[in-house]
Amino acid sequence: MVAATQRTIKPVPTLDKPFWQEYHQPWPVGTADENDVRAIVLDKAGTPWIATKVGPRVLVRAAWVKPEGADAVGSSHSICIDGSGTIWVAATSGLWMISGGKVRQAPGFTQAPIGAVTAKGSLIVAAGPDGVFWNKGSKWAKVPGRTMQNVRTVFMALDGHIWVGTSSGLYILDPSGKKPVVRLGHQDVLLSSNVHDIQALKNGDIAIASTGGLDIYRGRTRVKSLSSKERIPCRELRAVAQDADGRLWLPSRIGVVRFDGDRFRLRHSRRWLLADDARGVAIAPDGTAWVATAGGVDAIHRKKMTLEAKADYFLGVLRKRHIREPGLVGPAVLKKRGDLSESFIEDDDNDGEHTGMYMAIESLRYAVTKDPRAKANARAAFRAMEILQEATGTPHFIARSVLPVGTPPLHEVDRTFTPEEIAEARMRDPREKPIAKRWLPTKDGKYLWKRDASSDEVDGHMYGYALFHDLAADAADKKRVASLVDRIIGGIVDNGYVLQDIDGKATRWGNWSPKSLNGDPNWNEERYGNSTEIFSHLGVAYHMTGKQKYVDAANDLIQKHGYAENMGNLRYVTPSEATHINDELLSMVFPNLFNHLLIPDLKMIAIKALRQWHQGCVRDNIPFYDFVFNTYSGSRVPLIGAMATLREWPLDQIEWTVDNRSREDVDFDRVPGRDGVKVSKLVPRDEMGLCNWDQEPYFAVIGRNGEREDRPSDWLLAYWMGRYWGHITAGKR
Repeated sequence: MVAATQRTIKPVPTLDKPFWQEYHQPWPVGTADENDVRAIVLDKAGTPWIATKVGPRVLVRAAWVKPEGADAVGSSHSICIDGSGTIWVAATSGLWMISGGKVRQAPGFTQAPIGAVTAKGSLIVAAGPDGVFWNKGSKWAKVPGRTMQNVRTVFMALDGHIWVGTSSGLYILDPSGKKPVVRLGHQDVLLSSNVHDIQALKNGDIAIASTGGLDIYRGRTRVKSLSSKERIPCRELRAVAQDADGRLWLPSRIGVVRFDGDRFRLRHSRRWLLADDARGVAIAPDGTAWVATAGGVDAIHRKKMTLEAKADYFLGVLRKRHIREPGLVGPAVLKKRGDLSESFIEDDDNDGEHTGMYMAIESLRYAVTKDPRAKANARAAFRAMEILQEATGTPHFIARSVLPVGTPPLHEVDRTFTPEEIAEARMRDPREKPIAKRWLPTKDGKYLWKRDASSDEVDGHMYGYALFHDLAADAADKKRVASLVDRIIGGIVDNGYVLQDIDGKATRWGNWSPKSLNGDPNWNEERYGNSTEIFSHLGVAYHMTGKQKYVDAANDLIQKHGYAENMGNLRYVTPSEATHINDELLSMVFPNLFNHLLIPDLKMIAIKALRQWHQGCVRDNIPFYDFVFNTYSGSRVPLIGAMATLREWPLDQIEWTVDNRSREDVDFDRVPGRDGVKVSKLVPRDEMGLCNWDQEPYFAVIGRNGEREDRPSDWLLAYWMGRYWGHITAGKR
């Protein structure tokens, strides 16, 4: 019999509408000097041309090419295109033009160095320490007026005046010489006198990027400024460009800032850029932002996606690189940082939990879609979970992980402990359990299995078993699932509510016993959560087996040991005791607790516990948690933040390091007891390091420097649970 979800309130579904999904494609140029890109422009065909430390380059058939004659150019600083399609390059060696794929010096132009160049139709303006020059008429002429010599940018205004941005002031020159030079530099007219770029916006306004932020002028009047006061992520801007949707792209010292009109976004870290030191940007007709950086060129693409299409993509990633023999799920270690072409899956302490989550994903997917592949995948995951139990050679115990014989373990390898190490471990963590022989061979000689499984593992196992049993298993499967659950949970009950290892003792974390939770101060932090867990596990065991022993066990814990009161006190209000690991575990515990509630009188206490738990993590906008809350609590939170998390989750699952400490739009959490440098409010998921539900998303620095691609199972589990429970409804494909 399939257990129905015990809803307390009808869901309000969110339609899965198409949204813009951004993704990144890096385009490293070549040598370190070639990757020192100073500016970028697109020609009429949309082909990128760049100015580098060693001259111009062009992207031809997916490879950067040095145009004929480019070696003579040397260090270049600015690049533009005129109305005829000719490319102009400002360089230390002077002014250069590129046409027909060949580079030559601008005829009749002898000044050098040149720091900036711009074009308007056939009119070219170039500037450097010796002044500003233009080609109006048949010859090059110097524009009257002097500016500060360190010229960064030049711009031709609609009224015919030439604006010149320098490291000390913005100068407005009258080419006729009739009007005096105007210098803007004071903060009442300009955020900073250190100007990097000047560009026209689509409405005719003029945007000025400087080290103080962005000023927007209408004629000679400043109408808007964007800086620290407006919570711009970085005010040290290097360039500005506007896309077809009116959004402003602003390369900066710490990445590319984008202003959507009412919201700033930041594209930084190796997820988005080869280097955070962004210098220039050009927008293609399809909306792609081509970014020039100190480490090469990056294309930030976008495409319309639905969450359903995103789920298909992530499932493909998971099945391609994240399942290893005998069907266990884990992160992929990349043999070369950031390179997905070669990887392997290492052993992990939570292989059972993660595989249980995958079994749940495929079970939910089958329940929603009836795709026979989902059913087959769920069954294969269950077989891997069976092996984790069978490998131990015991009736009840489970392995943390298994490895084919001949594959050396990489985590917690076998070792000996000195008496001093054991003593120090006891002081550091009284629950520490030194195990010299952690990996043991299976009786059939096929695998090594790992001891000391935890409560986390049991939670993941039971969550997956319940969904597979109820949603995807056939009659034969159900018998196998029920037998396995009976052995695991029956063993826990028979051994005094502990997960007993082969040494006859409880594992380090596998403990739900009244003696520990109620009587041992070392278990104070786990008292309320573990009391909730055991009710959930007993309910699943009874649901599958119908054995009275599980009802009797629950009544014993309630009547003799106060576990109902423990559950009712579930909350983590002390910052040093609250962990995202506990939050994730409880998000898997609560559905089983409510769906298979053994004692009806526990329902209101369970709802109280659920509400108190969610109160501590509601600000995290984690869709799985919000879906659990809205399904079982009798109340409802808006799902706007949860849906944003699903949409903003990056397609790139490589664990790049993302450092948000230099941002000007975040505040840092100074609450005592919260360790590490943390932001006080979450940044969007595509602006932080990859962070699964059980990890701390508030750390200002998150990531592994591209060493691994993480499994996308957390995202998939939230999505398919949302679909199954009716919080997300699919649109038209």
